[in-house]
Amino acid sequence: MAEAVENLVTVPQCKEKGDNMECAVCLQKCIHPAQLPCGHIFCFLCVKGFANQNKRCAMCRQEIPRDFIEQPNLLEPICTEKTEVCDDSFQWFYEGRNGWWKYDERANEEIEQIFQLGIPNFELIICGELYIIDFANNVQHPKRDSTRKRSIKRDKITNTKVVGVAGIRTV
Repeated sequence: MAEAVENLVTVPQCKEKGDNMECAVCLQKCIHPAQLPCGHIFCFLCVKGFANQNKRCAMCRQEIPRDFIEQPNLLEPICTEKTEVCDDSFQWFYEGRNGWWKYDERANEEIEQIFQLGIPNFELIICGELYIIDFANNVQHPKRDSTRKRSIKRDKITNTKVVGVAGIRTV
């Protein structure tokens, strides 16, 4: 039985696809891949979503340490350089407790595409929860609780002091 458990936690659930890893939760390319103590790897926001809901790995059900979200084991560094995007391009930000945070690359692209189409609001999955992005009021909120609003903004990276990216502190 111990051998079966050992094999279970060492088999990566992020499938290799060239240079990309696929997350077993969202079934997309891993964004900010984070490895849990059990060895399983998921997108950081996917980990944050299931860690906030049940505190256990989505694959093997092993408990996730309380401090993992604050101190994740990221497999790739977070780029903090302002040169990572063209100075003339816009980025989407949401306001957290300590300042402005960048959305991850995938969410940023989706938000920008919908914004460019002139659609006033749309639904976006963040941390496994459905959120409403409301361009008319520049807010986001969980679909199930419209009282939990956060400000959002579209700005140039050079104009905004950024605390982190997608819940990962970089300063």
